[in-house]
Amino acid sequence: MNAQLCSQFRIGLLFLFLALSQACQTPVAEAPENLIPEAKMAQILTEIHLAEARVTKLNRISQDSNTLIYKHIEKQIFRKYQVDTAAYSKSYTYYSSDPEQLAEIYKKVTEELERRKKTTDTSSVTKSKLPTRLKNLAK
Repeated sequence: MNAQLCSQFRIGLLFLFLALSQACQTPVAEAPENLIPEAKMAQILTEIHLAEARVTKLNRISQDSNTLIYKHIEKQIFRKYQVDTAAYSKSYTYYSSDPEQLAEIYKKVTEELERRKKTTDTSSVTKSKLPTRLKNLAK
């Protein structure tokens, strides 16, 4: 339960940080040539946040090790979605220039994370894995 609250708290803080940091930037007038579509951007951000959570959960002694592991996973994500770092960076900057648009993207990210959480929660505890005394309570 603590891990779930911590995860939700981190997502909330991240969103607040993004909104506040972007409020100080000047808006980008036009979209870059290689702009990643919103839906794909939401998928990429979902994977990136999951990767960050995985690396944080590893609790490696060295921060350098965590960074190397994260960078490796990030490269795999970009390869999976056929996006390069520059396109991701420019697209993120573009979407960040419009807080409402960024909020819509993060709404999709949050929905996907919640969907995955529910899938994990229901698949991790099935009746067959419950002790006998708890199976009777579930009826």
